[in-house]
Amino acid sequence: MATQQFTANVLRTGARNARKAPRAASRMTVRAAQTDLTLPIDLRGECPFRPPVVVPRPMRRPSPTRISPRIDARSMRRRLQSLATRRRRIGARPGRRQISTLRPQNDATDRYRSSDLSFPRSSSSTGKKAFVAGVADDQGFGWAISKCLAQAGCEVILGTWVPALNIFETSLRRGKFDESRKLSDGSLMEFAKVYPMDAVFDTYDDVPEEIRTNKRYAGNEKWTVAECAEQVEKDFGKIDILVHSLANGPEVAKPLLETSRNGYLAALSASSYSKVSMLQRFGPIMNKGGAAISLTYLASERIIPGYGGGMSSAKAALESDTQVLAYEAGRKWGIRVNTISAGPLGSRAAKAIGFIDDMINYSLTNAPLAEKPLSAMEIGQTAAFLCSPLASGITGSCIYVDNGLHAMGLATDAKSLERSD
Repeated sequence: MATQQFTANVLRTGARNARKAPRAASRMTVRAAQTDLTLPIDLRGECPFRPPVVVPRPMRRPSPTRISPRIDARSMRRRLQSLATRRRRIGARPGRRQISTLRPQNDATDRYRSSDLSFPRSSSSTGKKAFVAGVADDQGFGWAISKCLAQAGCEVILGTWVPALNIFETSLRRGKFDESRKLSDGSLMEFAKVYPMDAVFDTYDDVPEEIRTNKRYAGNEKWTVAECAEQVEKDFGKIDILVHSLANGPEVAKPLLETSRNGYLAALSASSYSKVSMLQRFGPIMNKGGAAISLTYLASERIIPGYGGGMSSAKAALESDTQVLAYEAGRKWGIRVNTISAGPLGSRAAKAIGFIDDMINYSLTNAPLAEKPLSAMEIGQTAAFLCSPLASGITGSCIYVDNGLHAMGLATDAKSLERSD
C-alpha cells in the first residue's frame, strides 16, 4: 500500500521534487511498516520507484557584441559632425524645402496669429462629408470649423440662415472671403453646396404666416430642418459629421429678471432645441461612427453678468442635452455627440451682446494663458479632432477651449486684491 501511495505522489509532484523522494519514501514506508510487518522492502534502502533526476542544461552565455575596433567615441563624433554638415549644405541648396524655426515676437497677437494654426491634412477624415449649420461670414466659429474640416480632407456642406444667405453667397462669389479661404497648400476652401436653413422651424407646418410672407425669406424654399435634411440626403446621400454652430437670444441684453417668457423660450428654441431637432432629422442619414458637435459657453455653469435673456439657461440645456443625445444617438445610430465650450471671441454675432470686448480683455488678464488671444482656428482644430477617428472614444463630453479661463476661481485683477502701501 505504501509503495503504491509513494508512486502516486511521485507521479503527481513531478521531477522537481525528485531529490526529496527518498526521504519521503523512507518516512512513508516506516509509517506503513508500523501497521503492516509483511512489506517486502528494505526500510533503509533506496526506493525502486525513484524517477531519474533531470539536470537542466546550462544556459549558453550570449556572445559579446562585436564592435568594430575602428569606431571609437572620437570617430563617432567626427562622423556625426560630418553628417550634420552635409545636411546643412543640402538644405541650403536652391529649391530645397527649408525648415523654418520659431522667431521671437514682440507682440503677443502676432505670436498667436490664426494663420499660424493650420490643421494638417489627414487621411483619417479624407472623403468624409460634413454638414455645418450656422455659417454666415468668415469671422465666426462655424467658418473656422469648416476650414479645419476642409483642411483635414472633408467635403463641407453649409446650412446658412435664410435672411443672411443672399449676402453670404454674394460675398463668396465676389471673392471677399478668398483670403480667409486659403488652406495650407495655397488652395481655396470650397463648399460642396450652401443650403438655406432656419433651425427654429422643424417642418414647414411650424412656420407662421408672417415668416412665410417675409421678404427676407422670399425666393427660398425647403429651408426648415426636416426639408434641409431631405435635400442633403437627396444630393449627397449619407453624411459623417454634423456641426451645430448657431444661437440666438432676442433679449440677450436683458437681465434674467427682466426677460419675458417669449424671449426666454426663443433663446432655448434657437440655441438648444435646434440641436435636438437637427440630430432627429440628420441622425438617420449619418454613417455609423460619425460625430455631431455644438458650441457652448462658460455662462452655462458660471455667472456672467450681462449674458442674459435666457441664453445662460439655453447653454446649460445644450450641455445637458449633449450627454443625453450621446447615449441615445450612440445606441441608435452609433454616432458620437460632444460640445465645445469656447472662450470669448470678437465675432460679428458676439458683438450683439454688447460687452464682448470687455470679456476678451478679462480673459487676457485672468486666464492661465495670460496675454494670449483666443483664435477661432483653435476651436476649429478641436472640432476637427473631435469629428475624426482619433477621437473615436470621446462622446458626451464638454471640451473647454478658452485658454484655461474655466479653471479660475479668482480674478487676479480684482480691486479687492489691491493692497495699499
